[in-house]
Amino acid sequence: MIPEKLAELIKLLTEKTKNKKAIWNKGSSDSQFKISVSDGISMTISSFQNNWDEHFEVVVFNNNGTAIQKYITDNSSTIEDFQLLTEFHQAANNEYYKIDETMDELLKSIKSDEVIGNKEIELNNEEDNLPF
Repeated sequence: MIPEKLAELIKLLTEKTKNKKAIWNKGSSDSQFKISVSDGISMTISSFQNNWDEHFEVVVFNNNGTAIQKYITDNSSTIEDFQLLTEFHQAANNEYYKIDETMDELLKSIKSDEVIGNKEIELNNEEDNLPF
């Protein structure tokens, strides 16, 4: 079970992220996101596959960069914990990749009467005819 203060932190940060009041950065992998909160205190949320199951890891770092709290979902995790971390990771992912903004812009463009799309230049797959 997620420790009480960590669960509260995750809930509050998920809501702040959904309300566009949190700026996330990419972590060390495509599925890890990091946020710096104050005075060097930061937090990461990661998702990873283990035996075809998706798992999540959340880590809180103090201002020295030391991990002071970590929680990883496993087979003993409750459904509520898994759902909480799924929602948290999805919120960070959506904010970092600007998914809502991108989808809104696509819908706006497609619904307009304007012509959309650009013709791409086709590259010749033959060897370059460079003089060197």
